[in-house]
Amino acid sequence: MFEMKKAFNVLTICVGACTILLGSCKRDDDLPEVPQPVVNEPEVITTVELHFTEQTSGDHVHAEWSDPDGPGGDDPVVEEIILDSGKVYDLEIMFLDESGDTAEDMTSEVKEEDDEHIICFEPEGDLDGNLEIVRTDSDGTHEVGLESTWTALGKASGELHLSLKHQTDGSKDGTCTPGATDVEVHFDVTIN
Repeated sequence: MFEMKKAFNVLTICVGACTILLGSCKRDDDLPEVPQPVVNEPEVITTVELHFTEQTSGDHVHAEWSDPDGPGGDDPVVEEIILDSGKVYDLEIMFLDESGDTAEDMTSEVKEEDDEHIICFEPEGDLDGNLEIVRTDSDGTHEVGLESTWTALGKASGELHLSLKHQTDGSKDGTCTPGATDVEVHFDVTIN
């Protein structure tokens, strides 16, 4: 009898402890929502297309950087930019993601978030001083660079570094310093 009473007491204690534990647990639905930080993923860009139109003649010049398998795979295919000295060109840039079955135009996303993007142009070699690049579009406060004017001042050759910077959280200040780089490409440029 004593053993049965002892077993009953142990059982009573266990049931009581479980009741307390279960009663103190809350369902996930009852917990307040914790705001999640907004993560702004960088754009996936596998292709950069440059469409130049010479202002006087309307002649079209096209150059493309393409890396469909992304970093670490095959080397990108890069076309040379060839311009004529003494000419002025209007440039429109297109950014594409061709990593999937169908190409996705990322240019529209850059336009929609133009207050968070800037395109940076860095001519090197003989190009510095012989190629003038002016961004002609803006977000209302700062330049963007999807559209620009290129003036070929003299014969030269060199490399142009083009990068799309993503500047979030109000960090855009009109320079290329803040932010992360969505894509950076290098073009050989010849001015005849």
